[in-house]
Amino acid sequence: MEIITLLKANIRRRKGTFISIVILMFIISMALTLIFSIRKSCDDSLNDAYSCAKSADVTVMLKDALLTDEMRQKLDNEAIIDHYTVTPTAVISYGIDSPKVSNKNSCFFTPLTEGIKLVNEECNGYAEKIPPLSKGEIYLSYGSKSKFKCNIGDKVTAHTISGDYDLTVKGFVVEPMFGAMVIGWKWQFISQEDFDMIMAANAAENSDDHCGTGYIVQIYKPDDCTLSDGKFRRQVNLDTDIISNAWGSMTKDTSTHYTNIYSDIIMGILLVFILILATVVLIVMGHSISTGIEMDHTNLGILKSQGFGNSKIRISILLQYLIAEVIGGVLGIFCGLPLIGIITSVFDTISGCITETHPALCKTLLYLLAIIEISVVFIIITTHKVCKISPIRAISGGRNEIYFDSRIKLPISAKLLSPTLAVRQFTSAKRRYAASVIIAAILVSFMLMSNALSAAINSRKAGETMGIEVKDVIINFNEMTQKDQIDDIMETVKEYDPIHRRYVSLGTYISLNGEEIYCRMDFYPEDIITTKGRAPKYDNEIVITEMVADEFDLKLGDIVKIAKFDNHKEFVICGIYQSMADTGMSTSITEEAGESLGLHKRTDYCSIMLEDETKAEEIKTALENKYGDTLKVTLGKSDDENKLIESAIEIMRLIIYSFSMFFALVVVSMVSSKAFTQEKTDIGIFKSQGFTTGKLRLQFAVRFLIVSILGALLGTLMCSLFMNKLLTFLLKGIGVTNFYTPLTPASILIPAAAICVCFFLFALLVSRKIKKVGIRQLITE
Repeated sequence: MEIITLLKANIRRRKGTFISIVILMFIISMALTLIFSIRKSCDDSLNDAYSCAKSADVTVMLKDALLTDEMRQKLDNEAIIDHYTVTPTAVISYGIDSPKVSNKNSCFFTPLTEGIKLVNEECNGYAEKIPPLSKGEIYLSYGSKSKFKCNIGDKVTAHTISGDYDLTVKGFVVEPMFGAMVIGWKWQFISQEDFDMIMAANAAENSDDHCGTGYIVQIYKPDDCTLSDGKFRRQVNLDTDIISNAWGSMTKDTSTHYTNIYSDIIMGILLVFILILATVVLIVMGHSISTGIEMDHTNLGILKSQGFGNSKIRISILLQYLIAEVIGGVLGIFCGLPLIGIITSVFDTISGCITETHPALCKTLLYLLAIIEISVVFIIITTHKVCKISPIRAISGGRNEIYFDSRIKLPISAKLLSPTLAVRQFTSAKRRYAASVIIAAILVSFMLMSNALSAAINSRKAGETMGIEVKDVIINFNEMTQKDQIDDIMETVKEYDPIHRRYVSLGTYISLNGEEIYCRMDFYPEDIITTKGRAPKYDNEIVITEMVADEFDLKLGDIVKIAKFDNHKEFVICGIYQSMADTGMSTSITEEAGESLGLHKRTDYCSIMLEDETKAEEIKTALENKYGDTLKVTLGKSDDENKLIESAIEIMRLIIYSFSMFFALVVVSMVSSKAFTQEKTDIGIFKSQGFTTGKLRLQFAVRFLIVSILGALLGTLMCSLFMNKLLTFLLKGIGVTNFYTPLTPASILIPAAAICVCFFLFALLVSRKIKKVGIRQLITE
């Protein structure tokens, strides 16, 4: 009962502190609820789609001529395969055009398969049933809606080896294996009549160079198979050679990675930010408790004289903060639940899947419980000061003998009385403001990180270093084009501006020591920037990314076995390079090497990085005038994928800035309120000496400005030491193994100025209480 009485009294006396902790925990709890629930919703909805569509563990696309009786026999005899299905497919070799977008990625057309769900017209759920397709109609995967920028009723044109076919979009379906917007291949669905017609026409045009008919082979693991999807695919390939002979394949794990790549990275960065903010809450609590004990020496001494033991007093303080944390945590969970569906819908067109709400309450509660447990230990350690208080000590109010207790005694200037006095007050109570300095440093460092991400996307040099293809001019050819024709185009471009880098290649999938890996046959290998070794020169050399090297334990000079179709050859690793192609799991070879593997030295796409990006518009006009309808030229700044990445980072940056500003407000309010209470007598003395309320408020705010400046300096130092390493770790999922963005004056000044201004203004706002303090405060004391 005594503890409850103390608890009630503490909460009444320190309502501001109690409410502040509730608010901070509310934010953290709501953020954790959203982060974990969005991840769970995306994963569960995708798994439901896989289950409904009966998606295979490995899906392989290959020419119909290569699925021989011998190959089928090998698959039938493969012990680790439970079963497999074979679906004939019409190959749309040259991609699909919509009214707004031309896309050259290959698509695979089949009649509608079992388990495919139709997205309703509002795009917020599934239709009850899926109507059959009529001639001239097509169901596109939901991820194609954003990729092709089309809607129901729009016309799309499929370009095949046998000609072009116009189709009307009847609706959008969830095909989970290739449906995500970021996956190049697409599995689309047409009527049986259109399928038979295109298959027959393509079959008549099939040749060694071009093939418009094939199979989609879906391979399933037995339930008791313990191999990962990747290892399962490798073993199947080693035993049957099916992956080596395929156009490409996709495991369910890889599909999941691509589908949730944006949500996973954004949520991962925000999770780190929120957990750091949880650390901020602990620092704030520690400061509040420590300061509170110092301020209440007299009262605590009186309580001890009345028989209250150390344990009762410490438990009452612990319960005060514990209750605040629990209330904030519970409110945060309840307020976060309605927002899950709203936020997850943002990722639907990217993932190609309708995300249904699946709250991750268990994981959220575990994290909140861990935060509360850590805070309990922290509070127990901090409240140990109570043990040092005695009733005798309480007689003096627990005051120190002198006010300025610092060895750093900075001079006070008569001309700059308020600012210099503020500095003197700060140096005389460094411990009181140490927590605020650390908090400001943490907030500034995360704001700098978000700036660095934004700068990396917009910086040409940083993007090039990380393996991002910086495209100023993008060229799509109407037909497969050879290098001599591309050389002519490059010479035309050089008439207007020197070329910095050329991105001209033919992308395909190869078998590397039995593992399927993305490979680019580079037309200009001399433009490849390596971090170790050199670019490939000969037909038996290959460069790999650092992620490939780490994944397969490879190094410079190693010999690897490469296979494509029936061609098998040994290559030497001559270099390590940086590329974000296929999320960093990529390799590159020369034209001659590609030819030795049966690849044709032609491409229908290239892009150019200029020395002067402002010349891009002029070059676009020149190329269109010279080459006419044989190619289509677009500018890099119009690239939709880059815009999507930029938008996602800007949203994340806005969240981090908003949370930082709000935390700054709460922290300054708590710390300054404590400081104000401690300094009431001093404020009365200053007023008796002629200081006006305005000068005292300015002096009070200047102290917090000094705190924020020191915090900004410390945050900048922390960023310079750890930022690039942390962002490399967080962005490894998209292929970044060497994130580097130097801190520029502009990138430092914006967040530093934002925090400094916030600390100053918030302190000025809280200091309005000074107006109520008069000379009578001295008489009262």
